[in-house]
Amino acid sequence: MEVVADASSLISLAEINKFYLLKELFSKVYIPMAVYQEVVIAGENESGANETHAGIEDGWIKKEAVKDILAVETLLSSISIGEAEAIILAKELKVDRVLLNDLEARNEAHLLGLKVTGAIGILQLARDRGVSIDLKKELDNLKKTGFRISDELYEKVLK
Repeated sequence: MEVVADASSLISLAEINKFYLLKELFSKVYIPMAVYQEVVIAGENESGANETHAGIEDGWIKKEAVKDILAVETLLSSISIGEAEAIILAKELKVDRVLLNDLEARNEAHLLGLKVTGAIGILQLARDRGVSIDLKKELDNLKKTGFRISDELYEKVLK
């Protein structure tokens, strides 16, 4: 399965030491140039930067430029450049899904007919595929990093 990731997906998984799940779960992870800029360049020495750079070096993360800049610009009134580029790149590459955490970005992706997964969904997918994951512990770890999750979703995920 191929996916396009936004910055928050990369960073949140790196913050809880679960970045490796991306390589285990997906055959290829694409990132748009805005996400590369945010995570690797501007975020140098922060969570996700070294992991993303290493994934690019290893070849399982691919940087791709978005072609339809106008489509990206139309999304910028409600979401960030990295999220907008990730959504449009996912459409352009016709990948299986886009990795987004932000609710507004997820809503925009759904409106464009994309399947969406976030950090929580990646943890669930890993567990469902037999990776040993303590879901409660990892959700708590995400919350400690400032990741927002409602009590209702927290309980639903654990069921």
